[in-house]
Amino acid sequence: MRKPLMVLAIAGCLVMAVVGGLLPILQGWIFLVLALYLLATEFESGRKWVKTARRRWPRLSRAIRKGRGHRWAPRHLRDFDDLTDPSK
Repeated sequence: MRKPLMVLAIAGCLVMAVVGGLLPILQGWIFLVLALYLLATEFESGRKWVKTARRRWPRLSRAIRKGRGHRWAPRHLRDFDDLTDPSK
């Protein structure tokens, strides 16, 4: 039951990210980040996609590493970085 709910949550976040890209009031990037986090932590294929994206766009990988070291960063960001680190 958990996987279908996660798929719905990820799809909802992606829809909200698109809507947020079109509406100036809603910040769509927050929903995109949340969708990527859920995708990478729940599905092996999602981890592969995020690793590939981090290899393809080194700026994304640097931003994740920089955010990981921030004092206000949640511990889940460290887990996300460990799961999707392309050098591992």
